[in-house]
Amino acid sequence: MGTEMLSFVKKSKVDYEQTAQAYRKYKKRFIFKDLGKGRLRIMYGLRGTGKTTLMFQEYLETSEKKRFYFHANEIKLLNLKLLEVLEAAIYLFGRDLHIFIDEVSRLEGWEEHIKVAYDKYPKLKILLTGSSSLNLLNSKKLLARRAGYIHVPPLSFREYVYLKYGIYLDPFKLREGDVLRSSIQYSIYLGEKLKGKKPLPIFQEYLLTNLPYLFEHDNDTLGDLVEKAIFLDIAEEANFEASTIGKMERLILLLSASNKITYEGISKDLGISKSTVSQMLTYLEKSGIIKKVYPYKQGKSIVRKEWKYYFMVPAIRDYYAQKLVIPDSEIHGNMLEDIVASNLDGIFFSDIDFVYKGLLVEVGSKSKGFSQMKKTKSIMHLKKIIAYEGLDIQEEQGIIKIPLYLFLSII
Repeated sequence: MGTEMLSFVKKSKVDYEQTAQAYRKYKKRFIFKDLGKGRLRIMYGLRGTGKTTLMFQEYLETSEKKRFYFHANEIKLLNLKLLEVLEAAIYLFGRDLHIFIDEVSRLEGWEEHIKVAYDKYPKLKILLTGSSSLNLLNSKKLLARRAGYIHVPPLSFREYVYLKYGIYLDPFKLREGDVLRSSIQYSIYLGEKLKGKKPLPIFQEYLLTNLPYLFEHDNDTLGDLVEKAIFLDIAEEANFEASTIGKMERLILLLSASNKITYEGISKDLGISKSTVSQMLTYLEKSGIIKKVYPYKQGKSIVRKEWKYYFMVPAIRDYYAQKLVIPDSEIHGNMLEDIVASNLDGIFFSDIDFVYKGLLVEVGSKSKGFSQMKKTKSIMHLKKIIAYEGLDIQEEQGIIKIPLYLFLSII
């Protein structure tokens, strides 16, 4: 083992110990009470969700003598082999080392190196992150039986309040038997916890800032974030022609105008086949930019080509809609639906927006009334809720109307 390699590893240990201290100032996302206990864990998600911060927070909770961090871009620039760096660190600091590797997806063939190290050193623990969700997810082909995969989503409303204002909110427990009463009780609790801060303006901030990245960057930089996902991540992982990659941003522009799209319409607009449209949407979904939601029919989801796409970060829709000079009033409703779809797993769309865990949920702005929900005769066995961008809690004909920020506090 060369002295240059050992010197590099020793220097990295010292340098990144200092770097790690900067992350002490950040609060930890409480959705991640821990990142699992497996020996090999891989964090993936949209760029800007705070994966590096989560990594350093666990790094700081690990014994200083048994932790080692390095950035894969540095390994790549120095033309070093990943396995040799790992073995040098193990040689210097022990076989029971906890290794943290950021941006591992930048290293070609990293999965093979990690697999060898994992099998060779049974006491070794490894936590990996990367900007390319696609690359990390593709590693399942080789590492599925060894690795635990941790999805890092955008912020929930409660996380946003905690990270931005330092206020921890208990989750809203929506009791099916008495939705009105539980909503009123939680609204009173929320007012007490916010200590004079108004919840609606906080929600409106959250709608445009549900990504940790946006705490320190302007929304105008979202274009750069999306372009990196397209030209660095998707371009490297997808077998697309350069002309198709060039149309990816135009596809996002089309999506920003409406949740309702057809393969045929996009195919004609972009001048590509419907099968290519399907592949492009799949890669955008895997990168974390959009989310596909299936329809709800007769108590279950029907898996077929009848779905809608929502933005995981409503501010991305807003950014691209502005490029099309679409008035805010025309896409605001879509953004409200985006934030609901982004927050909730196991959600389906219906004629009245969404179905979620036995609830028929209509989402709307502050002017949203009861009329549309009253007219629906479908899925009558579901409890009907209107989650709107307002403050009052009301009930009419068994339909409960509650603030959207209250509804999103269930997670």
